[in-house]
Formats: sequence, C-alpha cells, structure tokens
Amino acid sequence: MSRIALLTQLPSLIDQCAALADGIGVTLAVASPMTGGWQDAALVLLGEDVSDPPGGISAPTVLIAAEDPSTASRTSADAFAAAARLGADHVAILPAAAEWLVQRMIAAVEPPVAPATTVGVVPGCGGAGATMLAAALAVEGQRIGLRTVLVDGDPLGGGIDLVLGAETTEGLRWPALAASKGSLRPSTLVDALPRVAGLAVLSWDRTDAADTSGHVFDTVLGAAQQAFDFVVVDLPRHAAGGVVRSCHHVQVVVPARVRAAVGAAQVAGRLRAGHHGVGLIVREDERGGIPAQQVADAVGLPLTARMRAERGLAGRIDRGESLPTRRSSLTATAAALVEEWFPAHEVPETWRDPAAVGGGLAERMAAGLR
Repeated sequence: MSRIALLTQLPSLIDQCAALADGIGVTLAVASPMTGGWQDAALVLLGEDVSDPPGGISAPTVLIAAEDPSTASRTSADAFAAAARLGADHVAILPAAAEWLVQRMIAAVEPPVAPATTVGVVPGCGGAGATMLAAALAVEGQRIGLRTVLVDGDPLGGGIDLVLGAETTEGLRWPALAASKGSLRPSTLVDALPRVAGLAVLSWDRTDAADTSGHVFDTVLGAAQQAFDFVVVDLPRHAAGGVVRSCHHVQVVVPARVRAAVGAAQVAGRLRAGHHGVGLIVREDERGGIPAQQVADAVGLPLTARMRAERGLAGRIDRGESLPTRRSSLTATAAALVEEWFPAHEVPETWRDPAAVGGGLAERMAAGLR
C-alpha cells in the first residue's frame, strides 16, 4: 500500500492535498465515499463534506478541513465534531496543518523505522584527519553490506566528494537542498544521491552556496536515518548542538601534539555539553609526539582508539586515488570501530578480508598499527 486516498468532492481540498502529495512524490487517489477505492490505501483523508462514515476502512484516517479566516474558531470546532462523527483518527485544518499532513503522508507510505546508527566525526584541530576517518568509516560500512551514507557537515570544507574522487559524479548535493523547505521522503534522498561503489555521498561542492538552515539539515539527516543503516557525518569543530545530539556516537580526532591537544580540549568541552558519548581517537606520528593516553587525559575524553599517521595519504587524495587498503592503519581503525558498533552484522564471505577479521577492538587496532 503506497498510495493515499482522499474522499471529498470539494475542489479546494482536492487542490491543496494534491499539491502536498505532488511535492513529496506520493500518489493521491481522489474518490467518493459512495464508490469505494480506498480499501487498499495506506492513509485515508476524509473531506469535511463527508457526511457518513464509509465502511471497510482499515487504514488510519485524517479529517481534512479548509480554514476560513473569518470563522477560524467555528472551523476548528466543526472539524473536530465531524472527526468524532466519522471516527477519524486525526484532524488537519489546511493550510495551517500542511507540514504535519505531509509528515503523516510520508509516514504512511514509508513507515518509520528505528533511526540508523549515526556517527559524527569531529576534528580536534585543523588537519587532524577527521574527514579521512569519516570517509574510511563509510567505505567500511558499505563494504560489509550496510546501506551507508557519508554526509558532509562542513560547508567550508571544500566537499567531501573530493576525498572519494567523486567530484564529477552526478547526483544531489547540499546547495540543491540549502534553500528547500518542507519535508523529504527517505526514498527520494536515496535515489538522488551520488554513489561511489555503492556508497551514497551527500557533499558540499565548490560553489558559493550559503550554509543550510538548522531545519534543513535536521530534515535531511532525519531522512537519511530512515533510509540507511549507517550514517557517517563529517562535522566541523563548530558543529551545532542539535546535530551532535542526533548522533549515536561522536568521535574527536586529534594528532598527538601539545597544541592540538589544547585545541581539542576546547572542542571537547563544547561537545560534552550536548552529548554524553564523546570519545577520542588519537593520530600518532612515528616521528614522536605525546602518548595517546596522555593526550586523552589532557583533552578530557575517553580514548576510543589510536591510529598511525599515513604517509602519502594526502598525495593519494590529491591524485584522485582511493583510500588506502584495509592493511593500513586508517582502514584497520575504521574496520575495528564499525565492528564495535555493529557486532552482530554478518559480513558476506565474498567481502571478508582475512587480515582484518577476528579479534576485539584492541587486537584489530594493534594489527593496524604494525
């Protein structure tokens, strides 16, 4: 059942409901209570002109009324009285309730599910390697069979599609959504995004487009959480609290250096105010630096993992090459973290890498650091 039925003969209600349905790509079937046609609908909208409750409706019902500005209070009272008489589950008075009705339509044709596991990756300082880790996490999620999307949360970052060599791949990017209003069907987002080896990517581009509003970002992230199994968000240090709270896990990435640790401590303080589960990933340099646990103590976050700095990684990205193989520290770290977050997920045998399977987080991390 993927269509919605509207039972009415009022042109104003037909026009308003049809416009809302068209805006989200939902099929609206207009029918008369006397002729049927609603029995297999996912949602039935009852116009205020319906006098008798039609029988045989098993789907949820909403009484739809058009607001009369001159008699607003009477319109509301009449609508609720009609809903009680018809046995409607809800009342929507248009146009005031248009956004609520759109959300109800989306929920009817695409029933809500538990939000996807969402991970926010935040740099503790400039050049920390957070974007690389976010990309590696997303690639790993897709590799093991999770429906995964990589979301670029930094409009000034140059576009995360560059990290994957996907800057010329066709598909929807943030500037096309920045000025949008209203709701977004999860399936619409899935169909519109660029793909890299199956991985969905929502990136900023290289235009001068303005930042998105908080409402737009929340709407898109909410749709992504309904459409995918795993959502990885590459966040800036100034990430808004609402975005951070939408994540199940938040990881700060910081090099094992004094100034980086001091800066990361300030970032960590802001993040802890909005999320209880913030962890730290320390990028170690073989040329020296502070021990990872000492960095974690200075920053004030629990140490989630440590990974070795990758020589030549920036050059690979500049040349448009793929991320390092799973034998690298970066991808081994990503694999270990994804396994921790999805412990029961079975990896198809054809996708298994013997060098990266088995053992707990500590063992996997150690293997990546050798």
